[in-house]
Amino acid sequence: MSRLIIRFHDSSLDNLSWLVDQSDDASQVVNWQTGSGQDLAGLAKDHNTVVLVIAQQDVYLTGYELPGTASRQLLAAVEYQIEDQLAQDIELQHFALGDQSRNPVAIAVLEKTVMQRCIDLIQKHGLQVTQVVPEIFLCPWSGKLGDVNLITSHQAVILRYGEFQGIKCRPELCVAMLDLIAAEQDIEVVNCYLQEPESFESINIGKYPGEFKQLKLEHLDPGGSGTINLLQRQFQISSIWSKLLRSWKWILGLLLILVAVTGYNRAIALNQLETRLFDIKAAQYKQLKNYLPANIDQSDDLKKELINLLKLGQSGKAEVNFLELLRQFTQAKSVYSSIIISRIGYQNKRLSIDVTSNQLNELESLLESIESTGQAVKMENLNIKPGIVSGQFVLDGASR
Repeated sequence: MSRLIIRFHDSSLDNLSWLVDQSDDASQVVNWQTGSGQDLAGLAKDHNTVVLVIAQQDVYLTGYELPGTASRQLLAAVEYQIEDQLAQDIELQHFALGDQSRNPVAIAVLEKTVMQRCIDLIQKHGLQVTQVVPEIFLCPWSGKLGDVNLITSHQAVILRYGEFQGIKCRPELCVAMLDLIAAEQDIEVVNCYLQEPESFESINIGKYPGEFKQLKLEHLDPGGSGTINLLQRQFQISSIWSKLLRSWKWILGLLLILVAVTGYNRAIALNQLETRLFDIKAAQYKQLKNYLPANIDQSDDLKKELINLLKLGQSGKAEVNFLELLRQFTQAKSVYSSIIISRIGYQNKRLSIDVTSNQLNELESLLESIESTGQAVKMENLNIKPGIVSGQFVLDGASR
């Protein structure tokens, strides 16, 4: 039986690589072939199963540790538990969980539009997809503390140093990323899984001991038990539910009871979340009320009102005010999907925005993009850790 693995290079899902995994030839050297979305129909027709791999820069991996007394029904609304880590509206994000019997529970987050493109491709080309997984799971993981495993990814490299821990970066940043990992844990060896020995010479891992290992099909298990299948919630394949409906009638009866119990527990959890959301909105209104018209109160859609004020345009003022600075920053940030806003502050005509990202180069590119408009901007409190970079953008409205 053959398995087709399709690896997308970006969120457009048009640029891709692919390979065929023959279960009777696990020692075969991995040899990715390049293609485009137009090749999918021809690729899939001769294969029993298909695994889709989403580019790692489009997926945010995190975890949530359940309190000791908490019900696992809390995971049904896990997006509210990690909302403070995300800049985008959680309604626009898709959340997928790892093994729910473990604590903390691994969580993968990506835009719903990317998942919808996957579903559209599956339906359009009749793909027999069993799993959609983040790209980090193409990198082998031994489970041994101190190992760092490396694979190439299009024009980047992926460094995996834990079951759900990894960094994707440009090759020239490889040594810097290894230094960050070493600050967190000792590195005994960097296993470079590559197609040819010659490629090992071109990988700069600095002072760290490295070993070349030829990447073979036996090393790839993107659909294994330790991965996170993104086909969850509204993006589950409908055939899975069809099989459940054909089960024994007594199972359906038991499910109805479980649904009733789940609904009751969820109602309680949602009531608690509603209270929390009310408090958050009150805090937001307190921070923004000085910049809003007098007829706007806490019950209004504050986000919508801010957008309306931005549209009004206040370019006739001599100084750049809060809303203009915020508009300028968000407009420049819109092309950098990995950058997440965690806090916004405004004082003495200075707008400060705390951000995090898993890609240092995107923070640098955003800084250059804002500077190119003539706006005075600088980055402060830069903090680089394995898998995440944080800092603060400061835009000076009085210096424009």
